[in-house]
Amino acid sequence: MASSQTPVRASSASTLILLMAGTAAAAEGTCPTTNRAVLLRKRPTGQMSGENVQLVELPKPAELADGEVLVRNLYASLDPTQRIWASDDPQYMAPTPLDEPIRAFTLGQVERSKDPALPEGSYVTGVGNIQSYYKTSAQQGATQVSADPQVPLTAHLSVLSVVIGLTAWIGVHDILGVAAGETVVISAASGAVGSLAGQLAKLLGARVIGIVGSDEKARLLIDEYGFDAALNRKVDEPTLIAQLREAAPNGVDAYFDNTGGVSTEAVLHVVNNNARVALCGVISGYNTGDMSLRNFQMLLHRRVMVKGFICVDHIGKYAQAKAELSELVRAGKLKYREDIQEGLENYVPALNRLFDGSNSGKLLLKI
Repeated sequence: MASSQTPVRASSASTLILLMAGTAAAAEGTCPTTNRAVLLRKRPTGQMSGENVQLVELPKPAELADGEVLVRNLYASLDPTQRIWASDDPQYMAPTPLDEPIRAFTLGQVERSKDPALPEGSYVTGVGNIQSYYKTSAQQGATQVSADPQVPLTAHLSVLSVVIGLTAWIGVHDILGVAAGETVVISAASGAVGSLAGQLAKLLGARVIGIVGSDEKARLLIDEYGFDAALNRKVDEPTLIAQLREAAPNGVDAYFDNTGGVSTEAVLHVVNNNARVALCGVISGYNTGDMSLRNFQMLLHRRVMVKGFICVDHIGKYAQAKAELSELVRAGKLKYREDIQEGLENYVPALNRLFDGSNSGKLLLKI
């Protein structure tokens, strides 16, 4: 079983088109002269497939203006929101443009610099997209991260990142306002955000119940992340509701929702009056387009407060959240997993691990 310091590593078969020009130099260890990038060619309907993207060779960014740096991407964060960005549905920011690299947060190393604050060889995070190189600046969000022997570099895309760390921290502390003695339920609880949110709620003294998609993941919540109870959602709805009532005999006070769908339907049967819901994601409907909620009336009957939130809206609290999370990681009080896939050519099958449930922990792509 992987610990907080032991990423889960795996690989999967490519379904992308690779144009091979310029890769010989990279294989020989010389400095590449081109930029390999995964472009969005066609907006997906349903699950993302190889028909929607193309891996190509683009010119490597050359000229730098004062304040700019050239970054060689090392890892990219793979997140459900990339499926949203690939669509042209109404959403919280502009979709990824067609014929442009897939939008993604990345961790990379500065190869050339015209910013003394971001010297060559330093590590930075930013929106570097699914590609080998990108040109950026501090004004565009490039943020230097330090190498810490107690915290692996990849943690800056997982437990300490804006997408994962800040999301879980804001959801538990600010949106739900979890207090000692309360009962908290988390959907997709073995995922990167869910597992972290559950541990943060436990540290605040709450009783924490996780909903997952397999018995194996349910055991992981109990044995590794310290949840009080864990349920497999892949049962009929009356059974799931009954299991929730048994796990939460005093009802549910707060719900951290990453999925929508059957998990949310069941939880709304068990919530207490004046319960709070932190609506973080609706991954159950991203590929199908079905975001419906059959028992919407329970929000009224139980006077439930539902608050949708996006991590970037809370960036002003990132420094505080990251400092607290970093200390908890160093102290061994937070555990996390990283599922690291390899190769730009494997972007699509790697991303789809988020939707078929085969990933374990924060999904990253080694570039």
